[in-house]
Amino acid sequence: MGPVVGVLMLIASLAAAAPASAPALAPANATCVGSIGPGIAPPARVPSGIAGFHASWYGQSGYMSLCAGERATATVAYFNSGSRGWISGRLGEVAYLGTWNSEPGQDQPSILGGDGARGSPATGWPRFNRASVQPAAYVGPGQIAWFQFSVQAPPLPGTYRLGIRPLIEGATWMEDYGVFWIVTVLSADGSAPRPTPPSPSGVTYAIGDGVAASDIAEVHEGVAHAGAYLATSAGGDRGNAVTVNVRVGDGTERFCCLTLGPSFEIVTSNLAWSSPPAAAPDTWTPSTERKELAAHEYIHLWQYELGGSACMLGPRWISEGMAESLAYRSLVDAGLIPAANMDVFTKRQLRNARYVTLRSLETSWPSDANPFAVGYLAVDRMLARNGPLPLRDFCSRVGRGESWPAAFASAFGQTPDAFYASFELLRSEYVR
Repeated sequence: MGPVVGVLMLIASLAAAAPASAPALAPANATCVGSIGPGIAPPARVPSGIAGFHASWYGQSGYMSLCAGERATATVAYFNSGSRGWISGRLGEVAYLGTWNSEPGQDQPSILGGDGARGSPATGWPRFNRASVQPAAYVGPGQIAWFQFSVQAPPLPGTYRLGIRPLIEGATWMEDYGVFWIVTVLSADGSAPRPTPPSPSGVTYAIGDGVAASDIAEVHEGVAHAGAYLATSAGGDRGNAVTVNVRVGDGTERFCCLTLGPSFEIVTSNLAWSSPPAAAPDTWTPSTERKELAAHEYIHLWQYELGGSACMLGPRWISEGMAESLAYRSLVDAGLIPAANMDVFTKRQLRNARYVTLRSLETSWPSDANPFAVGYLAVDRMLARNGPLPLRDFCSRVGRGESWPAAFASAFGQTPDAFYASFELLRSEYVR
């Protein structure tokens, strides 16, 4: 099939996309009605005859707005721009669509579709990391393959992304055109939620074997919300290259989440991640708390870029309280946590804790004192009460070599001693 014929067929296909790709499952709530946006037409010209295996993107069906649990069919065309044909059923010559960057990542499971493995929904994909196989027995040079696959809307409203890239299974990945789908999951009343921001620039995700699709999605969403909040409310996001490592542990890991310099690690098998104790029926869900954990570590990356270890590692109540405050603020700003629930959670944490002074948390961190809640209250309700810009100033100052007490006085307009005294009065009133 030549390019001109391919263009005509694609235009005809996209014009009929809405009825052909209608959701296969009825929405649970009759007030919510899904839809599929306009198709994306192919480029005016594509290369051809390149030696070996090659593929050029040739258009796709539109992005979807779906109700929770709803399914729809995605279609994408690839032009065989190489010199070798694609042969179905023959390893080293058969073409597939594989999952790709940035979300969920190369060969990683997606919460939008799969075969049921690694936490992916069973939507008929050949494998959890292969969305589709070539539809024809043979796709020769100059011909077009019309790949199709089903996606299923996750249960929570939001914006979800699926990156794909063609490959010859067992031989090579073909060209990366940055192809992706955006699936918007509507609220129960059919309204569109606030869009989830894209992943911040300069972030590389390294996903280990066995990590579940939901964990990948939660890490991405937590990082995305934190980055967007820093960009709009804290004077700017980080800009250096960073790595987010996500893996299943071996049981020896002390922490679920740890930042080291320009990278952080999430261990999804650690109980603090898989069953986060901060979640509760009157505050927020475990899924939301996992997003906060990822956001918290991302804030540490921001601290490290601004002030190095001097900001990220101490005094500990400031560094951890700052990460807690900005991470939770990003989720409140995104509408994932009601602002009032932060008080419900924080007061409960403090009332159930052994009392220690804030000053003592410069270096010690006793778990029975719920120090994260103490640091959060100190930073969020006092140091960041007028916004997070003074926090940025503090980190920048200690990063330039100022002592932390001098940087504190300059950034916040009071000495640490004066702040400690005022904080203890505030805490005593707050927990009543």
